Amino acid sequence: MRPDLPQWRRIRAESLPRDVVDAAAAARAAGDWAGAAALARCDVDVRFDPGRFDAAALEALQDDLRHLSVDLLWWHLPRHRGGMSTLQPMVSAILAPRAGADLAPLLRVRLPKSPTGPQRLQLTVATLADIEHERWYVAPRYTWDVREAAAVRAAWGGSADRMPFLTPDGRPLPPEAFGGGTDAAAETEQTWRILTEGDLVGAWRRCGIDVSAVDPEALQRPSGPPTLPVGVADEARAAAAAFGVGQVSTLYGASLAVTVHDLTAEAHDVSEYLEIPTRILTGSVPPDLALIAAGHQRPGDLHPLVRDALFPSSVAAQGAPVPAAPGSPARVRCQGAWHRVEVTGGALRLPDHDEEEQLRERMLRTLGGTSSGCYATQATWTTGKGRLPHALAAQVRELKHRMQHGDTDWLLDGLDRGVIDPHVRDANGWSLLHLAMWVDFTRVLPLLLAAGVPVDARDHIGRTPLYLAVMNGGPPELMRRLLAEGADPRAETVHGSYPASVARSRQQWQDLAFVASA
Repeated sequence: MRPDLPQWRRIRAESLPRDVVDAAAAARAAGDWAGAAALARCDVDVRFDPGRFDAAALEALQDDLRHLSVDLLWWHLPRHRGGMSTLQPMVSAILAPRAGADLAPLLRVRLPKSPTGPQRLQLTVATLADIEHERWYVAPRYTWDVREAAAVRAAWGGSADRMPFLTPDGRPLPPEAFGGGTDAAAETEQTWRILTEGDLVGAWRRCGIDVSAVDPEALQRPSGPPTLPVGVADEARAAAAAFGVGQVSTLYGASLAVTVHDLTAEAHDVSEYLEIPTRILTGSVPPDLALIAAGHQRPGDLHPLVRDALFPSSVAAQGAPVPAAPGSPARVRCQGAWHRVEVTGGALRLPDHDEEEQLRERMLRTLGGTSSGCYATQATWTTGKGRLPHALAAQVRELKHRMQHGDTDWLLDGLDRGVIDPHVRDANGWSLLHLAMWVDFTRVLPLLLAAGVPVDARDHIGRTPLYLAVMNGGPPELMRRLLAEGADPRAETVHGSYPASVARSRQQWQDLAFVASA
């Protein structure tokens, strides 16, 4: 199995919920492209000066906006390479027109500032001069334009009569694995077989790109699976045509500078990303194909536009069920027996211990005593220090994942039903107030403060919710609200840094003068 498949299983499990995707499609069909983008966790700030661009360029931009599917783009965006399920930070996807991008207004989708920051996108209009000093790549139209979404089939190595299905070790995926009777795409299969045999140069040559002068180490990411060159030549040509250049570079897979007119390549230092600014993404066999081949994903788990491009509707089974909110009991070894602990009424309860006993235990801890059994579990739950039973640890992970991916309704439902404890802490010591930057804080913040979560709750190294929001690109309005509630802009961590000082070093990303001067 590919080493990154567990990561991709989590990524797909935490992708936009199907009801959100369906709602975005309905808004788009009704002509509300901005509403569709907002549903897909994207902040829209599309402004431009009509006097700077000709009418044809503006009409093309507006036409692209009408057919923009941000929820489809989410499916194709690069993820953090450190085993996390969050987006690759500090990069922009440029939704370039087919030509004239060097002069036209560009749709820029800005990815988050930090892998632990809010997982929201920002859609703006930029020019080539605006992004001169940024890291960006050209997002192929099949990754965001509903009119061209079906082109994913060819981009992943398929054709009109062949599907791009293959196993991680290069064999055709059995027909019964995807419900059809077609063979895998022969060319893609052969290329992947060559790659798995270690002939990286031969695989690239087979796909039309001359890499004879390139060190094979530049053809794949260190410690990752080899880059699959299928479709790279077409993407390089399209990006070069859009920006009127003769050479493009690659990001996150192979490290190449590709000269487009003769499709020759040379090794490229990824740290020098400003030298050849027009870039395309490269990577291994698309993770969805590998997940399907390994039996970890079904056609119905795919984004509907990807599913419809790859599978006939008759085999598009429904995706996996959505997990329920936390709250199921856990068992703890305590006083020589197995005791039950569970979250009910908005707190972790110990039903096998009466109130008098629990009061004595709290007094003992106040005097510096140590806890064991159920009481140690309760202390870990509210401090983040120690180990939790597997069932409770899984609930904390689920809570963090749901919040990090913006599932505000799920969180509010759990808080309302009392199966989520507002005072729970994760292993970092982060409270739900630390995590509020990930969700709709306007709805969540009042509930957490009313429940008594301290506005300056400290994690294990002294970071407050305000500090974390400043450090990770949180919403400025959240920072203003925290300051209004009494958050200390000079609350120091164990390393001596504090929110106001961090804000001064983050001005390039956000205007945080109001925090820096507080």
